[in-house]
Amino acid sequence: MEVGVVLPVYNQKPQYIDECIQSLESQKFREFQLVIVIDGANQETVQAVKEASNMLTIPYEIIFRNENKGIAYSLNQGFSHLNDCRFLTWVSSDNRHDPKFLQTLYEQFVNAPEETVLVYSLFKLIDQNGRNMRNDVIHRETQLKFMSRNKADILHQNFIGASFLFKQSAFVKAGGYDTRFEKVEDYEFWIRLLGIGEIKFIPHFLLEYRLKGEHAYTTITPPDDIRIKTVAASNYHYMKQGKTPKVTVMTSFYNQRKYIRQAIESVLNQTFEDFQLILIDDGSTDNPWQEILQYKDPRIIPLKIENSGKGSALNQGLPFALGEYILELDGDDWLEHDTLETMVSEMSQQSGDVGLCYGNRKIWFQKRYKPIPGPVHKGMNYKNKYEVLTELKTHCPRLYLKSAIDHIGGWPTSIAEDFEIMLKLAEHYSFYWIDKTLYNQRRLVNNLTLIKQIECQQQLKDIIEKVLEEWGGHYKPQFIENKGMIEKVILSKEN
Repeated sequence: MEVGVVLPVYNQKPQYIDECIQSLESQKFREFQLVIVIDGANQETVQAVKEASNMLTIPYEIIFRNENKGIAYSLNQGFSHLNDCRFLTWVSSDNRHDPKFLQTLYEQFVNAPEETVLVYSLFKLIDQNGRNMRNDVIHRETQLKFMSRNKADILHQNFIGASFLFKQSAFVKAGGYDTRFEKVEDYEFWIRLLGIGEIKFIPHFLLEYRLKGEHAYTTITPPDDIRIKTVAASNYHYMKQGKTPKVTVMTSFYNQRKYIRQAIESVLNQTFEDFQLILIDDGSTDNPWQEILQYKDPRIIPLKIENSGKGSALNQGLPFALGEYILELDGDDWLEHDTLETMVSEMSQQSGDVGLCYGNRKIWFQKRYKPIPGPVHKGMNYKNKYEVLTELKTHCPRLYLKSAIDHIGGWPTSIAEDFEIMLKLAEHYSFYWIDKTLYNQRRLVNNLTLIKQIECQQQLKDIIEKVLEEWGGHYKPQFIENKGMIEKVILSKEN
């Protein structure tokens, strides 16, 4: 046979199974063989597959398995029964296929250059009732822009879609599907497959992809989970190929839509370009994605998580950070155009015991729609870790050695996480101050520290007492306060 098709089936609505198999039986191209893999599906689904397959006049085989092992495992098992086929594809049990689906893909493939390993096409979107969800003209234009890509772009984003055909020999050479990347197994496979040969895009609708079906993985799997898994697959291959950036800029934000574009553009406009930007939406309710999705720069990695606070948000973004250095940027602040260039240059000249460098920051007071310039807060040099504690200062921008962040276990999750992380780092590393204004900090009336001033001050006391105990208990702190704010910490020797 020329083409082998695998249909993995888990729990599915009988009507969808019937429509899917009927669309395969209606293919004008007949030189194909079908393998249906029952992946631990319920009895209703199994019965629906048996009944629907009775209409088939092409060669087919049904593999029954009581245990659900996922799509990647099922695909590898199904394709192992199609070793004699030149070309392979797989289909979902709730999709419908144009009668020229296989014919078009096959004809395009046999007329493509020899180095071609994959052909793929446009596809339509249908709802749970089989109705078209998009205007064909508009949808076609959108998909053409998105899917007409250079194959190297696959490391940044999955643009292949649900309608495709690939070479059997390339499938074997790539090593099949990897079960470690369940839910994004196709995307991870494309990265490996496209590393072997070339691709060809067919600008025709050949498949109807169903959304909102009750058993569809896009329905039962949160979009954020899919996005995170996609980024994990991409990062895995970035590291495997040694294509890691020098700096990771990490920006966590909550309800800062009105300012987030300025923060993003201050990074994208840097004179130093070897970076990735991780945007962590900490459960915002003001729809910042309307702003974020306007940026198509492949260096941007967007993540959306449940609201958990800045420290926790940064920790959830940390596994995706590939840079040797990490720079923190709040969603309502912005960088000077040469911040990364300056800090990377300075940091790279320091000894290995320097885990953090920082510069000066300019304060901007937000008055309605306009930021009003304020003072410049300078950094400072510290003689030892106890001076870091007693000075009670934090600095911006902060460029960390990523290995130092990993060493201390990531960010603390207290309100005063920016001060606490300095104390944790000070126990093991030296700091370096760059006497140059490199950061712009916006002061808002709803600043979290101001809103939770009492709680924050108490946490500061708790943190300081705990850290001193961890440092050997040699000193006892005395807190000098003014209007509820700790102004100074005096250390006295324990008797």
